Amino acid sequence: MEGARELSRAELISCLELGKALTSELEPDRLLQAILDKVSALVPADNWSLLTMDEARGRLRFAVTVGLDLALVQDLTLSPESGVVGRAVTGMRPLLVPDVNACEFFDPRVDQLTGFISRAIMCAPLIFAGKALGAIEAVNPSRLDPGALTLLAIIADFAAIAVENTRRYERIRELSVRDDLTGLYNTRHLYRSLQEMVEARRELGLVFVDIDGFKQVVDAHGHLLGSRAIAEVAGTIVGCLEPPAYAVAYGGDEFVVVLPGSGKRDALAKAGQIRKSMAGTVYLAGHGLRVRLTASFGVAAFPGDAQGVADILALADQAMFKIKGQGKNAVGSS
Repeated sequence: MEGARELSRAELISCLELGKALTSELEPDRLLQAILDKVSALVPADNWSLLTMDEARGRLRFAVTVGLDLALVQDLTLSPESGVVGRAVTGMRPLLVPDVNACEFFDPRVDQLTGFISRAIMCAPLIFAGKALGAIEAVNPSRLDPGALTLLAIIADFAAIAVENTRRYERIRELSVRDDLTGLYNTRHLYRSLQEMVEARRELGLVFVDIDGFKQVVDAHGHLLGSRAIAEVAGTIVGCLEPPAYAVAYGGDEFVVVLPGSGKRDALAKAGQIRKSMAGTVYLAGHGLRVRLTASFGVAAFPGDAQGVADILALADQAMFKIKGQGKNAVGSS
């Protein structure tokens, strides 16, 4: 790498050790903090920031900071077309700005939000396979020479590999707990999540959902459109939820809704909202059909009704089957 001749043997060894450490870490939060901890040790400065690219919005956001209060800047997003960081990311090359007052593209918003005074900035993009994943920024670095910029660039190269590794790991982990048809969580995630909440004695409401008469839909329109209808029902359920609530594809035409922090009253209200939303939705309209679907709902709560994972699932399931026997398209509780 150009400029590497200006690095000392100790710096090169530190870079190699950094690479080994970073590429072995797969937990995103620990990784990003480890990157900045290493940067702050190797490249002294007044503060450091690691920004990551929000791919959905096409903007950079502050992920970790050292020497700067993250709470002050975590809601600030930066365009890749502006500021020193933006120029480094767009140009995919390290940048050294020895005097921000003489820099026509310096963005003062961080200073305005934090009261910090930036004098010089050194920045290196995180590039993997020709794609910018983010950037590392050192503000008011103690060194303003090419060797320091090269050192930061080497760190950024290792960091880019590590960040991409964690992203792929997260995608694989997410796929392992998602249902292919609906995109909802699967039962593996359900049991693990419920166990964690029960062990923590965290209040939760649980709703069992079973589509009424779904066999008639399959008989009339076939399995492929039946699967499409299930996916659309999943969308209806998700549309009624806000985090941390989540839905699970429990199997076939059954779903489970988990409401962390909710008691039975709130769970009953949520089940009623989902029932009403389903009843008012036309399914398979995109396929030239007008299918109406209803469901039966069973509600239970922890710790009010149950003392364990198996108990709360069984009670909600029993309440749902009771509704099935009483005429369907209603909400019941244990």
